[in-house]
Amino acid sequence: MKPILFVTATAKEMKAALGGVCELPRLEQGRPVEFMFGDRPGLLLVTGIGVINTSFALGRVLAGNDVGVVVLAGIAGTFNPERFPLCSACVVRKEIWPEYGLKKDGQVDPKGLGFSLAEIDGNPVWNEVELVSGKSLFESGLDRFEKLPEAVSLTVSGVTATAEGAAAYRNDYAADLENMEGFAAAYVCALVGVELCQVRTVSNLVGSRDSDDWDLRGALAELGRACSVLVR
Repeated sequence: MKPILFVTATAKEMKAALGGVCELPRLEQGRPVEFMFGDRPGLLLVTGIGVINTSFALGRVLAGNDVGVVVLAGIAGTFNPERFPLCSACVVRKEIWPEYGLKKDGQVDPKGLGFSLAEIDGNPVWNEVELVSGKSLFESGLDRFEKLPEAVSLTVSGVTATAEGAAAYRNDYAADLENMEGFAAAYVCALVGVELCQVRTVSNLVGSRDSDDWDLRGALAELGRACSVLVR
């Protein structure tokens, strides 16, 4: 079976995801390191935060390594606290990049420029990419994530800090989560033909800076509970 490439934006997320049940090798941004997921070989990669770091680091590693599947893990904000409350875990089934396209009157039309990001298998990619979820997790050897609820996530370069901005995003895209790397990872994987599974835990309510709406420590702990099954 081909190796797993396990990816996080930060070393803190990597240590939270896997470090609670095993010793991790030295982590350095952009540099893949070998790691064993039980009896399955793998690589660990800390990309750095955001779409630029993620695209560059992940693209470079995939160009030089033949991997079977990529797992992206990290924290995210929630637009939908009823279904995805603080410290809950989920699998992202679709990533949306709301910043791509023609921006007019507060709306962004991904087809407004007339240029798609790419064509994959004859289909244009505008601002959405589907990820591995549901029954496809079994085929990818990631069936341990199959019981997690599925979410739709937005990828942004600037974290939404107002309730008005959060409401607009939720209404326009019917999104559950907000993160800073997911679309970049999904797009890179789609281009090279490698499946991506994304696991997120909720650290905050999107649009709020109130400390009562944040639980970073709890989200990181839940990330460990969700992801450590890969090495047990």
